[in-house]
Amino acid sequence: MTLVVGVAAGCSSSPSRQRPGPPTMADVATAIGAAPLLHWAGSWRAYGQSMTLDLRAMGDGDAVGTLTDHGDRAQVLVVDGTKVMLKGGKAYWRHGGTPAADVARFAGHWVDEDGSVWGARLGGLSPRALSKTIKSDNQTGASDSPAILPWTPAPATAATPRPTPSGVPSGALRFTVDQSISSLGEGTFWASGASPHGLLAYSGVGLPGDDENDTSVKRTTLSVRAGGADDAHAAYTELTAQVRTLPETMAVQDGLASHFEVDKVDLPPHCRSGGCRVKVTGHNAETARRTVRATVTVFLYGSKSMSGGGGKKVAACHVRMPPATHDKTVHGSCDMTDPRIDRYWDSVPGPFLKIAYWNETHAVSGLGEEESLDPAALATELTARTP
Repeated sequence: MTLVVGVAAGCSSSPSRQRPGPPTMADVATAIGAAPLLHWAGSWRAYGQSMTLDLRAMGDGDAVGTLTDHGDRAQVLVVDGTKVMLKGGKAYWRHGGTPAADVARFAGHWVDEDGSVWGARLGGLSPRALSKTIKSDNQTGASDSPAILPWTPAPATAATPRPTPSGVPSGALRFTVDQSISSLGEGTFWASGASPHGLLAYSGVGLPGDDENDTSVKRTTLSVRAGGADDAHAAYTELTAQVRTLPETMAVQDGLASHFEVDKVDLPPHCRSGGCRVKVTGHNAETARRTVRATVTVFLYGSKSMSGGGGKKVAACHVRMPPATHDKTVHGSCDMTDPRIDRYWDSVPGPFLKIAYWNETHAVSGLGEEESLDPAALATELTARTP
């Protein structure tokens, strides 16, 4: 593991330091974890989009704020680090190639972002979550943990690998981590030169504290200000009030019915156009509290051989399956009405007995997934955490 660290001139003799020697990144992590609130502002780029963030993060993974894309703003709520919910208008959802059907479905409603927004796991920006990540031995074992390694600032002459974020004072400590520490990604942390060495800014690839960074997240530049108990109280009060307004069923971003599995497709022994009913059975294999809405497209093939397989494609139909809750089996059907069925049947040789062997392939597409929530219970949990 390779570390490159630097500090601006004058920091090494800070009179407020409680112990001899330069501070370590573990000292910064301790200061981060002690903050009731971290207020983040800045931007990152992912999938060709430039996102601007204004977020107040608290506790182990709670946050409230806004996300802006090309000037169009959306509200963001984060609970427990993994429940990430976003509410934006049509203008916001039209960015980034969102399908028109999803724009209509999402606009003006809260949407479950499935843990991250544009490749960024915002829950990792909360004080205790970020502190734990910095101190952890995620990938390389305890002996290589940032909490144990010195992570001490080098002389001020050390080169700065990337631009300094605006608002960082000249006396700030600089800790730069290269990508060999995969749990933290590749980035630079700026911290106060005076004890308790609170975090001031971050820039790099991915977001600080995100141990599952999407490799498409680039050019991250964030400033951060620590807030007190009153700030955390106000943020939790706002977050709780917003959570109470959440619906009990929420659409999931990018939920393309990937958890719907087709168990069986039944074809009748004789098919004629308008007289060929196809029956589909499937189930929701999702382990979370989600409802899957899926469409199954069945393609019909006719074969003149008893061995079946292959054959000539003669028709297709779409089955919009009923909503399937977790581990529930559902049934649907559709009628094949393509005139190619009759043309194929007429082409089967034999003046006394015509026999066609039918087979199929199928494909699952999505109307999306929906998450079941208990807003009142979530609000109660947040109230208990409010300072």
